[in-house]
Amino acid sequence: MNVLSQHPRLVSLAAGVVQEFAAEQVVYAAAQAGFNAVGIWCDLETWTNERTEKVSQALSDTGITALDIEVVWFKPGEPIDTHDRFVDIAKAIGAKNILCVSSETDINETRKRFKHLCQLTEGSDIRVVLEFLAITEINSLAKALAVVNAVAHPAAGILIDTLHLQRTGSGVEDLAALAQTQPNIPAPLLPYLQLCDASATLEDQSFEGVLEDALYLRKLLGKGQLPLKAILQIVGADMPLSLEIRSRYLIEQFPNLQDRANAVFKNAQQFFQALE
Repeated sequence: MNVLSQHPRLVSLAAGVVQEFAAEQVVYAAAQAGFNAVGIWCDLETWTNERTEKVSQALSDTGITALDIEVVWFKPGEPIDTHDRFVDIAKAIGAKNILCVSSETDINETRKRFKHLCQLTEGSDIRVVLEFLAITEINSLAKALAVVNAVAHPAAGILIDTLHLQRTGSGVEDLAALAQTQPNIPAPLLPYLQLCDASATLEDQSFEGVLEDALYLRKLLGKGQLPLKAILQIVGADMPLSLEIRSRYLIEQFPNLQDRANAVFKNAQQFFQALE
């Protein structure tokens, strides 16, 4: 029984879980595993018009949704139009969200670039989300909120990753407080949520340790100590979910794309079934 199909939400295989594979292949694998949505990894240096066509065809063939495309990474000294092509690609494939992070040391520059991308989406339903994580300059929920509130554009939103929420010093109580002030969550402030499990604490707090944690030490749902049930109760049953389970364990145990997609979906099925 497909437990996830009983819920109205979109559930996506995040691009980072299967980043080494071609985007169109990921679309087919996600659909075959049972997902109704998928994340698209886009490297502008290698992305071609042919890839846009292949991904669009894969999405059309499978009927699943491109929940997001990533990652726009703002860096110091870049021209403001550096990432404009992300918007063009998102429009072409029908992606719902463009994921941004920022290493720009000047928060005013982050705000300016983020607003620029939001303005480029006008006339579409695309949302532009700013993710906060410990290894970037936007390293807290408060900073992300400050940027999004200052930009004050209808396309602007925040992306909360359950790992980064924990690792940046926030928690369930902060999300609950946010939900009280934003009764229309999941939109417009939080268009979707990145979901994974992890250890409750991180022993190695160095930059390298935090990076290793984010890229390779995430756990399957229910296999760690993060308060996932409480978080899901706050955001509600309609919140789209991106299963951002970047894991060395998954890479080593499931080197095959379809096997990995299947494993992530099966775990999610079991996790949500246990919640009922």
